[in-house]
Amino acid sequence: MDYHMQYFSNESTKGEMEVFVERENDNNKMFFKKKKNLLIIVYVSAFCAIAYSIIYFSKSSKKNNVFTDSSEDIVTDDYIISSLLKSKNGKKYIVSKIEELISFYDKNSDFEKGEESNKVVKTNACKDNRCVTINRNNSEDLRTEKKNYDVNFFDTKFLMRNLESVNAFYIFMKEHGKKYTSVDEMEKKFIAFSKNIAKIDAHNKSNSLYKKGVNRFSDLSFEEFQKKYLTLKEFDLKKTTLNKSRSSDYEDIIIKYKTDDRKFDYIKHDWRELNGVTPIRDQLNCGSCWAFSTVGVVESQYAIRRKQMLSLSEQELVDCSFQNYGCDGGLIVFAFDDMIDLGGLCTAEEYPYVDLKPELCDIYKCKNKYEIKTYAEIPQVRFKEAISFLGPISVSINATDDFAYYKNGIFDGSCSYIANHAVILVGYGMEEIYNNQTKQNEKQYYYIIKNSWGEQWGEKGFMRIKTDEFGLEKTCSLGAQAFIALIE
Repeated sequence: MDYHMQYFSNESTKGEMEVFVERENDNNKMFFKKKKNLLIIVYVSAFCAIAYSIIYFSKSSKKNNVFTDSSEDIVTDDYIISSLLKSKNGKKYIVSKIEELISFYDKNSDFEKGEESNKVVKTNACKDNRCVTINRNNSEDLRTEKKNYDVNFFDTKFLMRNLESVNAFYIFMKEHGKKYTSVDEMEKKFIAFSKNIAKIDAHNKSNSLYKKGVNRFSDLSFEEFQKKYLTLKEFDLKKTTLNKSRSSDYEDIIIKYKTDDRKFDYIKHDWRELNGVTPIRDQLNCGSCWAFSTVGVVESQYAIRRKQMLSLSEQELVDCSFQNYGCDGGLIVFAFDDMIDLGGLCTAEEYPYVDLKPELCDIYKCKNKYEIKTYAEIPQVRFKEAISFLGPISVSINATDDFAYYKNGIFDGSCSYIANHAVILVGYGMEEIYNNQTKQNEKQYYYIIKNSWGEQWGEKGFMRIKTDEFGLEKTCSLGAQAFIALIE
């Protein structure tokens, strides 16, 4: 506060009045300006350190070595920065990062200033081993006007203690185009991201057949992910009966496509290699896995039987499958049933996918429709036979966050208790993998899953999931619901 003397204009009154004038607004501006500068310095230092690490561990490459003329054994931060500034590319790198950070925080001034109710005032700095870290339950003594934060992106101590996590989160936001509407939301997402990263790292250090990786779901808690993406409804045979006029018996249709003398390979069959699988697509934020799974099966039928590589409309099914629930989930069998009612499907070009935007059903949006004649349930012990002779099949799976963060390998992770996601089985195979415990190669059999989460998920949109030689082992209750549609 500034101290001022105020005098009254009345001559008869010579007394003085002491007035304290608050300079809160100016102080706040200075506070956030300093915080902004400190944050920029921290990020620039981090980027410089990363750049130095890359250069240091590639000294054998003279082309990329910034510190070729150095004879110092210990390299300080000042030396790193000065050495980078001597390099033309290093100078450009630092300048670009400074400009990027300034631009980012100028455009997001609401994150810097916040609202009055969200101001954080530090009362005691890290005493009694109570500091702010993601990996501790206890936190620094922070006083707020309305609530406390365990995460504070404007606290330099917090940033220094969690520099690796903050930097990873920043990269994640840029790579996946994440935009959060408030500081509260960003803090919530950062906490979820940090927990997921810890789980991913721990898993990848274990002796497992598959690896996990960061993807667009990494800032979601499992509850958020489950509500948004795992929306397949549970199929109860006691309550749900198949429409006999539209469905067929498996034995009747397998006879048509498999003669007595035709044998099939139990080891490998991959419809991707036989032009029987259409490209990976992305259901985005709509809980429409059931639609993508069933439409993908119909596309494969047209590719296999009629040599037509089509892109059919999932959106038409989302809008017009009245037995299902649009973006809130559905059942595989109801989807095939409604396809017959609709007289087939339009192409995706004529009836495009719109994600969560509400749309009314328009069954007259196209002239030519691609129809199915019937559908059949696949017996649990005959998946490999059905895939080989009939084509890809629509199946359910009991997915968890292990499934969500799958990156590559043969999945054998944890499972949920109920079927909650729909995918397509497009083939199966075998890979010999070295076992560190037995010190020898072992045959690992798998099914090939086509998912609907884009090409960045898994092995370019696909997953290999563990089974046995005859396909009887069903990891995560794969195929508790299993159906195929036929166009002939």
